[in-house]
Amino acid sequence: MELLFPLLLVFLVGMMFLSIRRQKKASAEAKTMQESLQVGVRVQTTSGVYGTVTGLAEGTVDIEIADGFVSRWNRLAIREVVHSDDLAGSYPGVGLTDDVEIEYNGIHDDDDLSGSSDGDDTSISLEKPHEDQDKA
Repeated sequence: MELLFPLLLVFLVGMMFLSIRRQKKASAEAKTMQESLQVGVRVQTTSGVYGTVTGLAEGTVDIEIADGFVSRWNRLAIREVVHSDDLAGSYPGVGLTDDVEIEYNGIHDDDDLSGSSDGDDTSISLEKPHEDQDKA
């Protein structure tokens, strides 16, 4: 019974040491990755945004999130580099089903430009609703 407390104390100190060591190793790997970023690399930020690195500065990274939309981020916000085998999941629209028909201002996503709807309940309209425009 007298040895129980010292053994428990040694066990807890050992677990703390291993935990801190693991955390320092992960932090060092993240710092190395953030310092070795290059233009053209696909990355994910800590907030979950995917983008392509377009510019690098001392503590910041310019990331192109969409065509022509570049945003400046702190290097510490870069979570990981997205590798080529994981690239498909980092682009918008991946995983969408082909049975959804998209309509924008009466024009469907298929080749039929007549603007008529066939009454399919899987269509999505991107047209803004017209709300009482006659009010003055």
